[in-house]
Amino acid sequence: MHNMDENRAEYCQRTPEDIRKVIKIAKLHESELTDITQVLMFPESTSRNDNLRLLQLDDILLKEIEAGNNLVFKGELDENVVLCTENKTYDVKEAETSNSLLLVPNLLYAASTGGVEAANNSTEWDSDNSFDKSNNSLNKSNESDDGTREPRKIEFKDVVNTFFTYYELKPCKPRLSKLRKILEPTVYKGPELEYAVDKTKLLDFAAIFEQVQASQAELEAELDKIEAVKIDEYYRLLEFDYEFRVLSYMLDLIEENSWPLNKISKEITFDSLKDLVPQSVLEAMFRYYTVDTYKEDDTQYYQYKQDKVCQFLARVLLKSAGKFNYVEFLQAWRDSVPEGMVTDVLCY
Repeated sequence: MHNMDENRAEYCQRTPEDIRKVIKIAKLHESELTDITQVLMFPESTSRNDNLRLLQLDDILLKEIEAGNNLVFKGELDENVVLCTENKTYDVKEAETSNSLLLVPNLLYAASTGGVEAANNSTEWDSDNSFDKSNNSLNKSNESDDGTREPRKIEFKDVVNTFFTYYELKPCKPRLSKLRKILEPTVYKGPELEYAVDKTKLLDFAAIFEQVQASQAELEAELDKIEAVKIDEYYRLLEFDYEFRVLSYMLDLIEENSWPLNKISKEITFDSLKDLVPQSVLEAMFRYYTVDTYKEDDTQYYQYKQDKVCQFLARVLLKSAGKFNYVEFLQAWRDSVPEGMVTDVLCY
């Protein structure tokens, strides 16, 4: 097998007349071609760049790249690969091409070779009323065979690689099932039990992002949905019993301060519990369990989400008792919630 240099030397010996013979054998007409002939040089298998892959992009992904934004491939050995932008996830599938695709850097097109007219002729050739024009092209081609045409220019172009497959990208849902699994080993049970936590398993956002097949925006939304709490830069799930303890502290302040249900003071809540609950946990719990109500004298007031509080306290009762007489359960449930909140099994 000839190497690339030998092939190049062999092709360099060809004259413009040799090129014209090839054009005639291919039944092409010089009048429709530019004056530059580009010779494609294929590399040997040992020098081929096999690290390249073809990726089919839609307009959105193309704009992401042109804007300099990051595209991240994600996937463990046992997972299908996905590609993530800042806010979307795409499934990556390998597809075969019907024809081989050549990657040729610096390949010249008609406009770059002074062949705009030829490109226009080619467009006209495909039109419905091109019969006369095609005859004219044939006549011009015959006229070019008399040797009066300027010599053809020959340029050599290296083929970097030949592709028979490419990767398709399709929008898909983020794959978030792993998120809880990787956070469960470090559930937060309170500051007094932090000594028992394996610190090597604590995960910040970067570590979670690397493992979970989701975009940054999708991951942030899911962390908020599962109510993960950021403690000292690490994301933690709250243990059920500890969450109940903190929520009880917060709800007890309603009776202690004789607050209307729609006039919960965030400032007083935080000040009252600052020695009992870490600030980051208190902020997260208050955010997850309350909504704004109104302002008075520049002070924002809140109220607890009734459905969320009632559902959680129902889970507390069922977890501790296991089995309940239905009527007794409903009474115990009513007694467990702050006065004024209404429990309704049909709503929850």
